[in-house]
Amino acid sequence: MKTVALLLDDPDNQYQQLLVREAQSQAARQDCRLLEPAFAGGSSWTQLETIQAFLRKPTGRPDAVVVMLAGGQMTASAFARLAKADIAMAFVNRVPLWIDDLRAQFPRALVAAVAPRQRGIGEVQAQHAFRLARPGSFVLMVTGEARSQAAIERQQGFLDAAASRYDVHALDGRWSTEGAAQMVEEWFRVGAKRDLPLELVVCHNDAMAKGVRTALARQASISGRSDLARVPIVGCDGLESEGLAMVARGDLAGTVVLPTTTPPALKILRRFWDSGAQSGTIQLEATAYPRLAEAAS
Repeated sequence: MKTVALLLDDPDNQYQQLLVREAQSQAARQDCRLLEPAFAGGSSWTQLETIQAFLRKPTGRPDAVVVMLAGGQMTASAFARLAKADIAMAFVNRVPLWIDDLRAQFPRALVAAVAPRQRGIGEVQAQHAFRLARPGSFVLMVTGEARSQAAIERQQGFLDAAASRYDVHALDGRWSTEGAAQMVEEWFRVGAKRDLPLELVVCHNDAMAKGVRTALARQASISGRSDLARVPIVGCDGLESEGLAMVARGDLAGTVVLPTTTPPALKILRRFWDSGAQSGTIQLEATAYPRLAEAAS
């Protein structure tokens, strides 16, 4: 039976918790054993240490790793060592810029990737914005970590669709509830455009949207700008217990439901082990919630 290591980033992130549950369910179907998930807590160094620990083992190494890159500093060198050790790999959600170079260097190794189409997420959020904010409005965008390729592409997808329609200002919310709340509160203290009417906030995940909602309520109380407590917020991830529940409560005006990536990653591994089949980067489409036609009506 093949063994798979699951390397993720944030143990408190509900979407990543869902990825673990989906991987555990899929592993049984693919006749492989999933090791206890290892979370890096946002640290590239911690994730690198986990990989190096695998490589130091003379026996008992995993046959594959499914990895969501942590931090913004991971280079191809650690994964090149995995390929040399005949350890297959599948990147999920965050696809490194150097993945094609790694594939070219190790054409016989499996260097796969499964991710939502990140620009498509920004495009869906722009569609939400079109129904929520008037042309010419000031829109605040709270992004994931600024160096994250996923955050960069989500932001670019939104700007490509909506920059000509809105005045968009971005803040780095670091993918977390606390980070987003802190950045928004800091912006209200020193931001150049903090006195403009705010018509919409777009967040790269629902956890940050939660922090933004708290920060806006606090600022409304401090400043007397009661309108801030009612500013519509659009999130992303769309988990039933988080984003969808926030929409139901009225805390979010909409979100984006992300597809789960670990099940297709495990299927890719099984095909590779059974037949040697290679796989490039598979992009999955996200969907709006509520559906845009329903929201408009």
